[in-house]
Amino acid sequence: MKNIETKVLNILKSAPNRVNIPNCGANWVNLAGLGALLKSEGIDYNSLGFDKLATFIDSLNGVEMFKDERGHLPVVYVREIQNIPQENRKEDVRGKRLSTPSQMLFDWAYMGHYPTTINKLKEMALKEDWGGYQNDEGNTIYPVLNSYLRYTFFRLNKETNKIFYSKNRSYAVFNTGLVNHSYMQIFALFEKNRNASQPWYFVDFCVEGEGRSGKILVNDFEAMPMRAHYFSKVSDMLYDTNQTTPPQPPQLDLNHIIVDRVDRLPYEFIRENGPFDFEISRTDCMTGEERKTYYENLRDAIKEDSKAMRRLSQRLKDALETSLKRVEWNFKSAIPMYYPKKDKMCLFLPLCLVDEEKVDVALVVEKTDSGRYLGVTIYELSWAYKCARLVCRPDSDWLTVNYVHTDDE
Repeated sequence: MKNIETKVLNILKSAPNRVNIPNCGANWVNLAGLGALLKSEGIDYNSLGFDKLATFIDSLNGVEMFKDERGHLPVVYVREIQNIPQENRKEDVRGKRLSTPSQMLFDWAYMGHYPTTINKLKEMALKEDWGGYQNDEGNTIYPVLNSYLRYTFFRLNKETNKIFYSKNRSYAVFNTGLVNHSYMQIFALFEKNRNASQPWYFVDFCVEGEGRSGKILVNDFEAMPMRAHYFSKVSDMLYDTNQTTPPQPPQLDLNHIIVDRVDRLPYEFIRENGPFDFEISRTDCMTGEERKTYYENLRDAIKEDSKAMRRLSQRLKDALETSLKRVEWNFKSAIPMYYPKKDKMCLFLPLCLVDEEKVDVALVVEKTDSGRYLGVTIYELSWAYKCARLVCRPDSDWLTVNYVHTDDE
């Protein structure tokens, strides 16, 4: 890793189009163009275990980043640290950096060429559809399994004694929560990394006693760690339609769901119920900035049109009423999910907002201390499947892996 850091610093020093930023000094390189420069020098941050260029750059010593927000769009710049006292350098505070849930595994361990690593786990585990597709580099990506491994590790870090270390701390291991074709538990084995920013590096996925890695598990560990645990009682996995007398539907955070998350609502739903004096458009072909501006204007239009807000709210409540009838008829329609943001168990309820035969979004419902339910937000179906799969493979007539087409987090 030291050699890579040196190469990156040399690239930054010789990069063309370096700019001066008022009050921040000179020699800044636009992050957007840095990826191509690194690739031309044989540095592939994906193969080093990082999913984003910014995360890779932030892991390096001697490098700083700055977000310039003077223009309409913020721009991120990178440069070699300029005359920073040694006690303030990144290596002295590295252990204090906070990881995001999806990035925590990569801050903890070097995962090798990640598509290859994920494919190894997919081939070893009991057969399951993980939503595979090929990316532009020709690698097969399994977005559901990718999300599963990252957030499983995040959850394990929230629990006690779920990551085991050998007596001499040469090895570390955690339970992936998956099993092989013989229903033997699959573990992820790591070895101490002495020459890089991540303290560990990935060795293998293995089962106890099989192959070299499996023998290390038996030889160096007195016991194996348990899998991630998400719920304390079975009732957490079910929606109680009789939680109060008389039964009450979940209270909805309507302003958040309709206004803040309008970009997750179907086009037809907004067109039929939204502000009549606002031109409702499809956003598929818009640029990121056009899409952002469009939804900002749409949010303002909804806030200013009380009739539109009432129409949208009523239609949402109607869809929820139908969803609860569906759950009462088949309890499996309410799907347990792990909510990383709050580190708690919630449930997904299906909402059919346009056609009663087609589910459009998943409503996240959490049980409050009073025993009543609160509808806190909505998820796109691809996100919903990934969150649900952390707990168990969904046995559902409305939430399937077919909705997962990208590796978005």
